[in-house]
Amino acid sequence: MPRDISSVKLHRLNRLMGMLYAGNPVPKNVIVDTMGYTTSRTFERDLAFLREAYDVEIAYDRARGGYVLEGRGSFILNFTLTEREVLGLVSGLCMAAHFLPHLQKDTESLWGKMRSALPESLLEKGETLGNASVISLPVSMMDPRTFDMILHAINIRQSLRFSYASPYSGEEPKLRKVSPWGVFFQSHAWYLWGSHPKLPRGATYRISRILSPHPWPEEPYHEPPEETSLHKHASSGWYGYTGDAAIPVEIEIAPPLGDTVQETTWHPTQHFRKTEEGKVIMTAEVPDLGAVARWIMASAPYAEAKAPRELVEKMEELAREMLRKHGHGSSNS
Repeated sequence: MPRDISSVKLHRLNRLMGMLYAGNPVPKNVIVDTMGYTTSRTFERDLAFLREAYDVEIAYDRARGGYVLEGRGSFILNFTLTEREVLGLVSGLCMAAHFLPHLQKDTESLWGKMRSALPESLLEKGETLGNASVISLPVSMMDPRTFDMILHAINIRQSLRFSYASPYSGEEPKLRKVSPWGVFFQSHAWYLWGSHPKLPRGATYRISRILSPHPWPEEPYHEPPEETSLHKHASSGWYGYTGDAAIPVEIEIAPPLGDTVQETTWHPTQHFRKTEEGKVIMTAEVPDLGAVARWIMASAPYAEAKAPRELVEKMEELAREMLRKHGHGSSNS
């Protein structure tokens, strides 16, 4: 900071930079009126001072009629935070450390810096809120190098090569050449959405199962279909399994689970109706019946598959396997 700058001038420069930090062009007359400059010459002197003393890059955009901040140089914006903003920031850091475990050391470092600059009472509230938000929410571990490599490949639009196998396929890991389109978090794990030679709209890969990833510039990068998006793809799945299929399912849910299950969005197509007996009928259109069957098993004995017949048969098969493994328990007790 220049030695001869007064606190009054620093406060004024901070307000001016705050106006420009929003990123939108700000007309000169708006700046002069908002800042309370008596003449535009004071604004021009402040502008010159920021450029010379802090290497701030401020340009006038003639096409849009206003000043634009193109680079903040060495100027550090001094801003105040409300109590709710501090709570959001601190609790968000706790959640980031939980849901992005490979960033835990970095978030702890930032947390240490914040503790020395923010009120202790607000830090405690934010930490309590953040920790409470992730209780009993397990997150699958993953290689941080793999995650960072995927994010970098997405940003520069470069294909990747890696080994991958689904735990439900029963197959050995196979070599995949994928154009990565995006990542999303669902059902305690991070997933990669990317190209697939047999699935034009892309496939989902659980990042914790990706082995030996490498950049693969030799493989042309395939753009995602125009009518798709990361949000549409991620929301199509039930417990992580995504796809284009729309298989109608019907599940009968008995109390007390019937009332509770309606409080959560399991799938964007879900609908509920209540029967005269007090049960809840849940319907949806899903891409995979296996994921729904496993959800019903997790909700036993309150959830019962009603349709389609293939889902009912899957449940019968799972029930027989459960009985085979656990049915002898009472005789041995």
